[in-house]
Amino acid sequence: MKRFVLAALALSPCAFAAAPPDLAATILAHLAKPGSAQTEFIEVAYRGMLDRPLVTSGTMQWLGGDKLERDVQKPYKAVAKIGDGRMSVQRGDGAVQSMPIERAPQMAAILAGFRALLGGDAAQLSRDFEVKAAGNEARWVLTLTPRAGELKARVQSIQIDGRGDAPRCMTLSEGDGDTTITLVGAMARAGLQSSAPLQSALAARCRND
Repeated sequence: MKRFVLAALALSPCAFAAAPPDLAATILAHLAKPGSAQTEFIEVAYRGMLDRPLVTSGTMQWLGGDKLERDVQKPYKAVAKIGDGRMSVQRGDGAVQSMPIERAPQMAAILAGFRALLGGDAAQLSRDFEVKAAGNEARWVLTLTPRAGELKARVQSIQIDGRGDAPRCMTLSEGDGDTTITLVGAMARAGLQSSAPLQSALAARCRND
């Protein structure tokens, strides 16, 4: 279950100059999509218990509000859905497992990150996260830090790296030291340069490529 609940990415701190105070709002406005939006993804999960990173790929679709669908296509088939305060997961043709979203704080973090990536929902983000931006409108990083509760206990931060109105990577750094780097959009379509990329190399690619 953890591989469905966890998702999204590790970006080393960027040496950006101090950003104007309204940069985060400007970036989110550029990212906002009316109605719904979909993006391809490649997720690379770095877990302390694993000898090599776990790589999955597929599509992520934001359906508006709190509704998100994550369709894993490789190396196995699985669909995770969030909506109306609940999360469901189905692997292959297996039974659907469902639970309240509060029992899956990492997935709540994913939803928040993709709201930023695809929905531009600044008001919702600011309720649950401290939102900071670095860089400029051409080359930027958004950092979301949980404010309180179980999310704060489980998740250190979410970092989103982008260029202009196109997000590139989203990084979820967990409280236990595990990290997941997710390539989205054009970065995902370009693919990985290695079947088991080093975390530092993938973070550098997100930051500099």
